[in-house]
Amino acid sequence: MVPSSSVPAARHRTFIATLAHELRQPLSVLTSGIDIVSIAPSSAEAALAIASMQRQAAQMKQMIDDLLDEARWAAGTVTLRTQRLNVCQLVHEAAHDSRAAVMARGLTMEIDVPNRPLWVNADPVRLHQALSNLLGNAVKFTERGGAISLTARHTAVGVAIHVRDTGHGIDPAALSSVFDLFSQVHPGAHAGLGIGLSVVREIMTLHRGLVEARSAGAGRGAEFILTLPAAMAAVRPMMRYAPPPAPFSVPELWHAV
Repeated sequence: MVPSSSVPAARHRTFIATLAHELRQPLSVLTSGIDIVSIAPSSAEAALAIASMQRQAAQMKQMIDDLLDEARWAAGTVTLRTQRLNVCQLVHEAAHDSRAAVMARGLTMEIDVPNRPLWVNADPVRLHQALSNLLGNAVKFTERGGAISLTARHTAVGVAIHVRDTGHGIDPAALSSVFDLFSQVHPGAHAGLGIGLSVVREIMTLHRGLVEARSAGAGRGAEFILTLPAAMAAVRPMMRYAPPPAPFSVPELWHAV
């Protein structure tokens, strides 16, 4: 993890307190679940407890992975495995991976990408991670009935991916610090550890790209933009892009049930 000397002491203490709080809740669920399974291993309550424990274990794993990732960034040991990739395909993959969370929150998601490829030279795993972090934030801070949109376009400076939501929004005064380590734009419930957006910035910096946050203010939604240098348009025949088959369409719209 980043040494405490690299961040203000007060923010470091806030992070430690948040981490303790975030770990306590899943640990409590796991402890209770173990008790239920021990008492009545074949009951319906045990089956529910096991499912809950699996979810909480996955949550704890994600937190630990985030911490380890930040430690790697701080140590300068993260390297990219870049390859030529189509941003349109990456957008569909990241959106598909977040579909369950979108539906569970009662949100809609619109995906709008061109029918032609948008080529960049990037690390597919890391770029997927950056986009997933932004989608996760959008889901977390958008109330039921809200909407998320995911678009990709060529721009004058490269290829841009926009993640927009109709959620809590961000105070304009906080926009300059949202990517700082341990920054929590929405303190309190579901605030998280304040690592995800910092990792997004590090990923984009390694790619010689940019990440930008925009918001008209509290309650007015937010927009995050990832911009990468575009790769050359000419590609070999074997790398031609075919739009995803149904149910993916452009634009694609998911409606909450």
